[in-house]
Amino acid sequence: MTDAPRGGAGRRPAGPTRREIVQGVRRELELAGLEAPRVEAERLVAAVLALSRSELGASGGERVEPAAATEVARAVSRRLEGQPLQYIEGTVDFRRVRLVSDGRALIPRPETEQLLDLVAAWRRGRDAPAEALDIGVGSGAIALALLDEGIASRVVGLDISAAALDLARANARRAGAEGLELRACPPDIWPALGPAEDFDLIVSNPPYVTTGEWATLEPVVRDHEPRVALDGGEDGLDVMRTIVAGAPGRLREGGALFLEIGMAQGPAVLRFLRAEASLTEERIATDLAGRPRFASARRVAARTVPRAR
Repeated sequence: MTDAPRGGAGRRPAGPTRREIVQGVRRELELAGLEAPRVEAERLVAAVLALSRSELGASGGERVEPAAATEVARAVSRRLEGQPLQYIEGTVDFRRVRLVSDGRALIPRPETEQLLDLVAAWRRGRDAPAEALDIGVGSGAIALALLDEGIASRVVGLDISAAALDLARANARRAGAEGLELRACPPDIWPALGPAEDFDLIVSNPPYVTTGEWATLEPVVRDHEPRVALDGGEDGLDVMRTIVAGAPGRLREGGALFLEIGMAQGPAVLRFLRAEASLTEERIATDLAGRPRFASARRVAARTVPRAR
């Protein structure tokens, strides 16, 4: 009589541990030359297993079921094909709001969170939350943060992309947000608003990459994120011009305009702002890396501009 196999007849071999899966993914990402392979490996595995990174680290000895290991392998393949990590994870955090993230809209960047810091500072000088206009609403990141933080009580979000508007709607439902109205807009933006519609605040992260720069962008951006959200025309300022030209007529007195801009565009955007008689306090602010990244101005009663002689 022979001994029964250890562990019981027919028992499948135990799968790898979570820690071993992370280590294997890290090696694959290192070989592919990714800049932060350990962090990305943890994020990919955590996303597939529906864990936080801290939960993943604390449970490293637990075994991974074969089906989950297969899903991890698929996620790694997508990353090695160049897809953005945030699209594979499926969500991205923007300030206090968690957003669904996919190819329908631009991935929210940390710089745009810094734009909201400037807007929040402006809000602290006001008695009541603003009525706001978000031009190029994309995933809804800015609009939902404005509502979540009490900066605005109502936001109208405009976008040229029907797909982006669908994503913003999904994110508004996910956040349980009230006060967000989403509308499609044409390239010249302003016909999407009613004739007498105005706001305390206009904010935008418009397309500002030049058409010539498009081919030089990293493939992870160029090949996966929507071009309509990035390409601002020959000098990158097509949408910016339209916004600045129309904003004074849509801002209430004392209202403010905030824009995210390309780091070489400050002088040009300042010229646009200073050409508008009813705008004042035109400023360029830097991001945390010290790069010119934001423009702002406030609406006052129209100034008398001396005529050139």
